[in-house]
Amino acid sequence: MAWSVYGNEFLAGELANTNMFCTVEPNKDLILRAMRTWLIFYNDPTFTNLTAKLYSNDTSSGINACGELIANSTTTLTKAQILTLDNGVKEIYFEFDDVPLDSETKYNFVINGTGYSYSAGSHIAWRKGWPKPVYVWDEPVQINLYRAPPELYIIGADF
Repeated sequence: MAWSVYGNEFLAGELANTNMFCTVEPNKDLILRAMRTWLIFYNDPTFTNLTAKLYSNDTSSGINACGELIANSTTTLTKAQILTLDNGVKEIYFEFDDVPLDSETKYNFVINGTGYSYSAGSHIAWRKGWPKPVYVWDEPVQINLYRAPPELYIIGADF
């Protein structure tokens, strides 16, 4: 039996900006210790390393967008630490310096990296949380494969 996964490709420059992000709203106040996520690596993509960033949520345009940078992960993963074969679906995690998160506030997680070279034949994609995403929007819309957010989990501790 084959395992099918779906993701959004990081296009050229998207590992250096905030175009692709995952909006989360914790279900209780907590201290962010780490963030786990899944990435898809297709045909030995070129990159040097990956890191994660946490941003505030800006809705001034009427939709979720990255606001101010809150924290950088303390973890930077190199290609050699993540990928040993040409293709793979890997769960990785990024640690943070105990960032307090409010249960009534939305936040945006971003994956950034250096040395990334996109091509249709060799790239990184952020795996979708389909069919059961952990974090879903509070809007009354159908979550389908197209709209599914990235697979992402917060690891935290109580205040």
